[in-house]
Amino acid sequence: MNFGTKGGGASVSRNRSKAFFQENIMKFLFNLLLPAVLFAAAAFQTVTLTAAEVKTVASPSGIVRMDVSVGETLTWSLTFDGKTVLAPSRLGLTFKNAPALGEMKIADCSVKTIRETWSNPLSKKSTYVDHCAEMTLKVAETAAPNRELILVFRAYDDGIALRYIVPDQAALPGAFVLTSDDTQFAFTGDWTCWASDQKQFNTSQEKEFPQMKLSDITENAFAICPLVISGDFGYCALMESDLLKWAGAQFAAVPGGNKAGGPCTLAVRLTPRADGNGCVLRETGARSPWRVVTLGKKAVDLINNSGIVLNCATPCVLEDTSWIEAGASSWDWWSEGNKVLNTDTLKARIDLAAANGWKFTTLDDPWYFNSKFQYKPEFLTDTASGCGTIDLPEAFAYARSKGVKIYLWMHYQDFDFCGHERTFTAYEKWGAAGMKIDFMDSDNQERVEWIEDVVKNAAKHRLMINFHGMYKPTGMERTYPNQITREGILGNEYNKFGEVTPKHCATLPFTRWLCGPGDFTPGGFVNRQPEHAYRQKNLQTPSCCEQGTRAHALAMCLITDSPCLTICDSPWNYANQPGFSFLKNIPAVWDETVAVDGEIGKFYLHYRRSGDKFYAGAITDAEARSLTLKLDFLKPGKTYTAQIFCDTPESGGQNVKDAEKIAEIVQDVTSADTLTIQMVRNGGWTAIFTEK
Repeated sequence: MNFGTKGGGASVSRNRSKAFFQENIMKFLFNLLLPAVLFAAAAFQTVTLTAAEVKTVASPSGIVRMDVSVGETLTWSLTFDGKTVLAPSRLGLTFKNAPALGEMKIADCSVKTIRETWSNPLSKKSTYVDHCAEMTLKVAETAAPNRELILVFRAYDDGIALRYIVPDQAALPGAFVLTSDDTQFAFTGDWTCWASDQKQFNTSQEKEFPQMKLSDITENAFAICPLVISGDFGYCALMESDLLKWAGAQFAAVPGGNKAGGPCTLAVRLTPRADGNGCVLRETGARSPWRVVTLGKKAVDLINNSGIVLNCATPCVLEDTSWIEAGASSWDWWSEGNKVLNTDTLKARIDLAAANGWKFTTLDDPWYFNSKFQYKPEFLTDTASGCGTIDLPEAFAYARSKGVKIYLWMHYQDFDFCGHERTFTAYEKWGAAGMKIDFMDSDNQERVEWIEDVVKNAAKHRLMINFHGMYKPTGMERTYPNQITREGILGNEYNKFGEVTPKHCATLPFTRWLCGPGDFTPGGFVNRQPEHAYRQKNLQTPSCCEQGTRAHALAMCLITDSPCLTICDSPWNYANQPGFSFLKNIPAVWDETVAVDGEIGKFYLHYRRSGDKFYAGAITDAEARSLTLKLDFLKPGKTYTAQIFCDTPESGGQNVKDAEKIAEIVQDVTSADTLTIQMVRNGGWTAIFTEK
């Protein structure tokens, strides 16, 4: 077959074929590539329209950095000293009967530096420095319903905080119902963490913080603040601050977001309202609590944090706080469960407080019940009645003569039944220091508002409040300093009917106490190694025991952060006991607190300062340990008397009462010295340094 002719004709044919080929191949390529070119152009145009805008805020030194991306999604990421803490993580809020937030754009952005110093006489340190960069970002949807949000980001050198503000706007006229807070935390690895899963909403938040992996936290979890994580970036703790008129937060995994080996993403989970109407019902202009992440290279750095939870809390709203005072308190409930409560036993605890420089005693459940433990609704007028034969007028007069004030316990339902104002008026008239209100067991919005109303109105009657059956602290002690302490902690009372292990005690400084004060109620003097520990039977065994050595019990009195330091045991269990002198005049608040060394759940070593006097304390878990403490925190050139309370070699022995053995040593020291601390299993160590 011949496709052309020979000779010149053939040459013309070849030239015409070449032109034909070139023309047609160009058409072919044009037709082939045109859709791709048009698609690429369209894609480029789409990216141009929806390209995310990124804003960055860095801490004063630059060590902490947040990048906020605004576009089709709203995300944030976090780095610490150049290492990724959080990959891009979702931000936002979901409103009732409304679609999810759509594509967003930045409407306004401003950055400022905050540097403020404020005093706190009711804390673990007396001076706080609030130093951060704050970025306020207003974002708006690019299409209907054109909702707006304001986000505020604070970058500190040791952590961050972020919150939402829902501004007044046409899309949300007047009020809104929030069904979820969509803040997420996207960790790049399956890091080790310490999480307290409460298993449900509305609890007293009294569980341990066991060590686990992030992938162990499920989408059905109720992990409370703080949630502490150890990763290749160091350590961080997830918390919240300024919880007022909002719902409290827990954490759970994003559905499908936690994988063994990582990555793992956590999300905020708000407690629903009691009335079933979403989680938060507010008027526009409302501010959410701060979502807080504290950061550190070591675990003790979390304890030595600058105080982000308090710094972000609303400053004190009370005009007069001169009447609010911290101090230790004796207590009647722990050792006998109040089965022998009468005027004389109450006076004995008043005497115990007065003799040892403790400002308070706490009269607990069930002082206003009759002898059959039936509620007496007339107790506020019949002040001479209570459990047994308590003569309250006589008891208050006796306490005044001894310079001791009384906290009175009350079930919150009885408080509601009797009326808040009526109760406050009666307690103020009697001269009570304040109230210990119990069993609320919820952080839904209604209960959070109830809590604020209580402390606000209590202040009008000069009454301090110790909340039990309560959620974790979120800085309220700055806003309302008369909210002197709270529970929300698996405390020493669980030795009555469960157990409080030395491992748990060595976990608390790195977990629960990061949030704020916790009424742990330490100080039991029936000390037992775990194999000899026992529980009270029906709460009627004459004396409770406490796991760990006597020196461990003393150290827990020092480690506990609580401006009302409730010391748990009875006068007769303290009488003539070695080690008790450590508790005389023990401070409940401090000018300075420094965590020196520790590992979560294993051991902890710290020192504190009150005026010119220093205290130091250490605890360990089931492993005996030797630590060293440099005394360079003492004033140079000065000599101090060190009064040391420590384990003996026998304290870790196998006999039932070996754990009660304790040594007391007195020696002179200076800032150039280093002390060696020897602790037996489940042991402890404390020292008081007094300038000569």
